[in-house]
Amino acid sequence: MRALVMAAVTVGLSASPMAATYYVDGAAANAADENPGTEAQPWKTIARAGGAAELKPGDTVLIKTGVYREHARITVSGEEGQPITFAAAPGAKVVVKGSEVVTGRWTRLSEDASVQEPYPNAFQNVWTIELGEEFFTDPDFAGSYQDKSRRWVSQVYLQDYRALQLIGEDRIYTNEPYARLRTVGRGRDDLIMDSFFFDPAAQMLYMKTGGDPAWYSIEVGVRGWVLTASKVHDVVIRGLELRQNRQPGGQWPMVNLGECERVVIEDCRVSQADFCGLGVGRSKGCTVRRCDLSYNGNTGLGMGENDGVVVEDCRVFFNNYRRFHPGWHAGGMKCIPRNRRCTVQRCEVAYNINSDGIWFDAENEDIRILSNISHHNDGCGIFFEINPGGGVIADNLVYGNHGRGIYLSGSQSVYVLHNTVAHNDCGIVCMPREDPFTLEHVTILNNLLIDNYVVGEGGPRGCDLTVYMGSPGEYEPYERKVMSNHSDYNVYASLTWDPTMRHSWNPNNTLEQWQQRWQEDLQSRRVPVECELPGMGFRLLTTEGLDIAGPVPVASGWQPAQPGRVGCARTEWQASR
Repeated sequence: MRALVMAAVTVGLSASPMAATYYVDGAAANAADENPGTEAQPWKTIARAGGAAELKPGDTVLIKTGVYREHARITVSGEEGQPITFAAAPGAKVVVKGSEVVTGRWTRLSEDASVQEPYPNAFQNVWTIELGEEFFTDPDFAGSYQDKSRRWVSQVYLQDYRALQLIGEDRIYTNEPYARLRTVGRGRDDLIMDSFFFDPAAQMLYMKTGGDPAWYSIEVGVRGWVLTASKVHDVVIRGLELRQNRQPGGQWPMVNLGECERVVIEDCRVSQADFCGLGVGRSKGCTVRRCDLSYNGNTGLGMGENDGVVVEDCRVFFNNYRRFHPGWHAGGMKCIPRNRRCTVQRCEVAYNINSDGIWFDAENEDIRILSNISHHNDGCGIFFEINPGGGVIADNLVYGNHGRGIYLSGSQSVYVLHNTVAHNDCGIVCMPREDPFTLEHVTILNNLLIDNYVVGEGGPRGCDLTVYMGSPGEYEPYERKVMSNHSDYNVYASLTWDPTMRHSWNPNNTLEQWQQRWQEDLQSRRVPVECELPGMGFRLLTTEGLDIAGPVPVASGWQPAQPGRVGCARTEWQASR
């Protein structure tokens, strides 16, 4: 009888085998993609692991320290509750790059007697080298390089982290005014320090920098994609550094999740993309968690046509360093179009160049922007544009942005709740666009607004709150045409000057006029609120007079942690954590 029980246990165990662990170690002397993927006989490339038929739901691929210059394509799937995991091995530094190292002999251009300098010593620090065919062989975009005269180099990196300035016309975005890069110079004669120019006819790369480039690591973006996961589900990608590519055209992300379900990318660093760092498109239930999406050419994160995607606890800094036109596509996060039931929460989005922080644009629906810190962006802190499906913008700390703090443009059914909006060029601005992008059913409730003005000649410019009432007039009669936009239970700081509200773009109202003329903010108050911005941080100094918050509408689907107090739950933020 005992033997029969033991046999049954044995059969049960064999029917549910333990999850397996495989290894990638590109630096190992015996690494080969023909290997079985054991620690003793590891695979050489991440791409081999990404398509491995050996992988089963629940399995893990551990990637050991190294620089992997490849397109890491993931095509395998796990099962719900049993994902396949691709992760950096414990303690490993895994860097996946879309670039190649420039090797060979550099020559100083000033030593070429046949070259005439445009002015004395112009070419003293200019070096040149001919790029070989290996820089134009990305198999994913082979057709782009067949015509040698149309080849291009868009990114050159010095010492791994420093992206040099492109000189001359961009070869991808040349015709659309909104899509243009900010161009610098016209050709080789316009080289400045830490810049490059590429001559496709001769396939020559020119670089101006101090010292012989052979002293440094010089890399050129080559591959369009560094990591992709397409039409897969139940996959985890963890702990990788992904950087440096060449934009093949359009708005391609360097790291891309496309048509995926329940894919998690976490604890990764995505930087130095030619255009967008990380893209998530047409995916469901995916999560981006604790990632650093910084120093990308146009955008840190792009999202489009997703359902139920969550972005949380990420850092999104210094994007758009290539300075694309901010009215077209640029910034920390640009989410366009038609995302549904997506959430961005607890992220720090800051220092994005000539652009906005968090930007949802075009037909997004039921969006949640919650508990983020958006500060010192060159544009808006949070931009919600032409989204008739609405959403909730709540519990965010938005300060120090060189544009509007929170900007609703041509959107409907939006709740703006319990945010602290301080020291932006303008505070909360809610205005319509051209037909059919009206501004209706907008609720501004329980926010703390502090000195959202720019000091100019003759007094401050800007205002704390703009909510469209359908009347463009500055003078009486104040005729209200839009009845569904409301604001109340807000606190307006009053220390240096009286706070103002606007019912259209320019006419100012004091709080008393706002209440009398428009019957809004009847429960709101002016309070002598003080705060300070130490370094790039924020600290609220006032605790009295902030306990006037009204009830949050149940229809918003969100409730604050501190229901009675206006503003966000966070009263202090130290940017240099």
